[in-house]
Amino acid sequence: MSVVVGKEIVAQERGNASVQISVPQTISFKRAAAILVLVGLAAMLPAIVSGIPNGADLANHYRFALPFSEAIQHGNFAPGWLAESNYGLGDPRFRFYPPGLYYLFALGRYLTGNFYASTLLTFTFLSILGGLGLYFWARVYLAPRWALLAGILYIVVPYHLNEFYQASLLSEYAACSILPFAFAFVARICKGSKGTRDVAGLALSFALLILTHLPLTVIGGLSLLLYALLSLERGKVRVTLSKLTLGIGVGLAASAFFWVTMLAELRWIQAGEVQPNSYYDYSVNFLFSPASLENRNTWYANLLALAMIGFFLPALALIKRAGRSKNESRNLKALAILFALSFLMATALSRPLWTVIPRLQSVQFPWRWLSIMSMAGALLLAASLPQWLEKWRGRRLRPIHLIFALSASLSLLFIGYEVVYDCEYLPRSAFETTLRDIRGAQSFKDWLPVGAQPVARVPKMTDKVEAPPREAHITRWETEQRAFEVTPGPATVARVWTYYYPHWTATSEGQQLPTRAADDGTLLIELPAQATSVTLEFREPERTRRVVWLSGIGWLAIAMLLIFSLRRRVAREYDGAS
Repeated sequence: MSVVVGKEIVAQERGNASVQISVPQTISFKRAAAILVLVGLAAMLPAIVSGIPNGADLANHYRFALPFSEAIQHGNFAPGWLAESNYGLGDPRFRFYPPGLYYLFALGRYLTGNFYASTLLTFTFLSILGGLGLYFWARVYLAPRWALLAGILYIVVPYHLNEFYQASLLSEYAACSILPFAFAFVARICKGSKGTRDVAGLALSFALLILTHLPLTVIGGLSLLLYALLSLERGKVRVTLSKLTLGIGVGLAASAFFWVTMLAELRWIQAGEVQPNSYYDYSVNFLFSPASLENRNTWYANLLALAMIGFFLPALALIKRAGRSKNESRNLKALAILFALSFLMATALSRPLWTVIPRLQSVQFPWRWLSIMSMAGALLLAASLPQWLEKWRGRRLRPIHLIFALSASLSLLFIGYEVVYDCEYLPRSAFETTLRDIRGAQSFKDWLPVGAQPVARVPKMTDKVEAPPREAHITRWETEQRAFEVTPGPATVARVWTYYYPHWTATSEGQQLPTRAADDGTLLIELPAQATSVTLEFREPERTRRVVWLSGIGWLAIAMLLIFSLRRRVAREYDGAS
C-alpha cells in the first residue's frame, strides 16, 4: 500500500496488492473555522436542548450580571455600586470583579431580549472562540489539519467543559477562551514575526484576559512569561523582548480603568483582609493531597485531573521523541515543559513556589492550573497524532499501546457521563425563576466593606433613612444617587440603609456633611439642627477619571498598531504587484 501525504509517499506492500490513498496536504482557514464552529456548537448542544447548567457559582454570576446589564441599559457603562445586593444595603463588587463576561452578557441580552438566550449565545460563542484560539496557536507549529485537531480537542477537554457544565466557573471559562490567543501571539513574536499586528494582538488578548478573570490573569501571566523564555530564539532576544514588553504594557494600559481601581481599593473590602476564609486557602486545595480528600471541590478536581491525564496520555509518545527538526524539537519541548509544570503547580510539590511568587496565593485554588495543562496538552496530543499514524501504517503498534487507547476512551466516558450527562439543567422557566429569586440576596462576605456586618446582623429599619427624633422623607432613591429631606430639630445623625463606603458623599446646600460607618457598617450622616435637604451620591475619585483616559490611550494604541500593520501589508502587496 502507498500512502500519499502531500508530496511525501510512504509505501507498504500487502501481498501483491498495491493501494494508494491520497490525504489532503492542507486545509483552508475557512474550512477549519467552519468545522470548529460546528464542534463548538455541538459542545454546547446539551445546554441548548436541556437548559442552563446549574453549578455552584451560577447564582453569584447572575447577581452581578442582572444589575450590571440594567445599569448599561440606563447609560451607566461602568457602574460602581451594586445597590440591590444584601437586600438593599449594597456592595462594591463591581469595582473588584472583572466585568468582561458581563459586558458580553449585556450584549447578548440586547440581541436576544432575555438572559436565557443570552447565556446560550454567549457560551456557544466562547466555546467556538476557544477552539479558534487553540487552532491559531497550533498553526505556529503544526500543519493546518493537526492544528484543527488541537482546536477540536481543546473544546472537549475535561477541565474546560467542567468549567461550564459542572462548576459554573463562567468567567474562568471565558478567560480560557481568550488565553490561547495570548499564547499564540507570544509564540509568533518569539518566532520572529515582523510588523506590529502580533504586538497589537498580544495587547488586546492580555487586556481582555485581565478584564475577564483575575486568577487566570495571574496564572496566565506566569505561564506566558515561562513560555516566552522557553521560546526565545538566539539573535532575536532584544527585539523579541521589546515587542513582548510593548504588547503587555499596552494591554495593561487598556485595562487600567479596572485594575487600578481594584488595587487601590482592595484594602476597603473584607477580601483584602490578611486572614481570608479557610475555604479559599490555597494550602488546603492542592491536588492529591490529604486535605483534598476532605474538601469536596478539590476531591472532584482530583477526578478531573485523572481524566486529564488519561486524555493526554497518548501525547507521551510525542514527548519521548520531541520533534524531527531542531526548531520543532525546541518548540515542542517548550510545550511539554509548560504542560508538566502546570500540572506540578496544581500539586503540593510546588508549595515552596506558592510561598515566594507574588500574588500567586490569591489564585486560591491550585487546581486552576489545569487550565494551562488543558491548552498545552491539546497541542501536544494533536502533534502526537502523526506519529501514531505512522505506527499504525507501519504495523508497529504493540499490545502495550492499548493502554493509551483505553485511557483516552475512559476519559471520554468521564466527560460524557460525569461532566455533561450528570448535570442539573435549568430549562427556561426554572432559570428565570432562579433569576428572580437571587436578586438582592446576601452576597459573599468578601465583597462587604471592611467593618460591615452580614445583613442578618444589621438591625432592621422602618425606612431607608432614619434620623430620630426627627422625621425623614425620601425624595429620590436610585442606585448611585439618593436624596431625602429631614425636618428641623436637634442636631442628630441620620442612618441610611446602605453600607458605608468612602465614595458615598453627602451634601446639603452645597456643603459636604460628615459621614462615617456605624458599628454594623451602615452609613451615618451628621445633620445640622435646621431643616435639611440631603443629596447622597456615589462619586468616583479623580483617580478614576485619569485611568479612564489612560485606558482610552491604550485602546487607541492597539488600534494604531493594527492600522500601521495593515498599511505596511497593503504597501508590500502593492509593491509586489508593481
